[in-house]
Amino acid sequence: MKIAIMGAGLTGSYLHRLLSLRGFRADLFDIDKKTKCGISPCAWGTSRGFSGLVADAGLDPEEYIMRRFDRLLMDGIEIQADLMTFDKPGLIRDLLKDTEVKHVEPDLTLYDKIIDATGVARAFLPPIDDDIILPCVQFRMQNHAPIDNQIKLGSIGYAWSFPLSGNEYHVGCGSLISDPRRILAELGWIDDNQSGSTMLCACAGRIRLTSPQHSLPFTHAGRTWGIGEAIGCVAPLAGDGIIPGMKSAQILLECFDDPDKYAKSILSEFQWMRGERGVIDKLRRKARLGVGDALVLKRNSKRMGMRVGLRNSLTLLRHLK
Repeated sequence: MKIAIMGAGLTGSYLHRLLSLRGFRADLFDIDKKTKCGISPCAWGTSRGFSGLVADAGLDPEEYIMRRFDRLLMDGIEIQADLMTFDKPGLIRDLLKDTEVKHVEPDLTLYDKIIDATGVARAFLPPIDDDIILPCVQFRMQNHAPIDNQIKLGSIGYAWSFPLSGNEYHVGCGSLISDPRRILAELGWIDDNQSGSTMLCACAGRIRLTSPQHSLPFTHAGRTWGIGEAIGCVAPLAGDGIIPGMKSAQILLECFDDPDKYAKSILSEFQWMRGERGVIDKLRRKARLGVGDALVLKRNSKRMGMRVGLRNSLTLLRHLK
């Protein structure tokens, strides 16, 4: 079987590695990225479950974890968490080893199976109705006193600051209704004059918050299969796509010749995203948020080891407006 993987981000590279370990050969294609780190978006943060998924690819997760932290300050509320930052470019490099990434237009007629791992582009699957795309900006900064790990909510989105290694840290912001760079500037997180920070690199991107339930179909014409963000495997509230993307690659392998089973398995695995999408839709409509919405945040935050009480959940959701 001849396989083409379109997209050499983390999800596409992870799938390529899993296929190689199972004796499959796949050609990997991607556009030539112009960012300093060679990937887009960079997204250095993740949560529990990361180590097991990396180990499944035959790699040592401790080689990539930069910082762990068990506390997070979210709009002034201290929350217990199980979060980490990791070397995403380094992990992708090791997943691929000496694999050639082809930066050319492929002749898709030569392949039996085409994997759409193009993320928000969803370049090889039909378009999505009511697709929710979040504009974001990200910066890797350096400072002798980095901003602590924290999140600021607002404008149907949030700004974040996470420590990396040494005196480096990563800041970013995504918003559906405001300019994310302006939000970071107002916080003083990317103002060299105020913070004394040095900006090492910067990029802009987009994140799909649509959820798998609203991103069907996952396959097309019998031979094109989507994974990761291309099929909505990103948490609509948290914006976390690292672990869902890798999990979707594993599910694809389990359902490699059964598209119906694949769709059912993806929808089952990420059923929890349906509730988060519902909250985002209410925010977009400017509808009143209630206890049920707070329960979605409280329940789903446990995925990242975050302990958020019901009252704090409702408060934080209201800050998203």
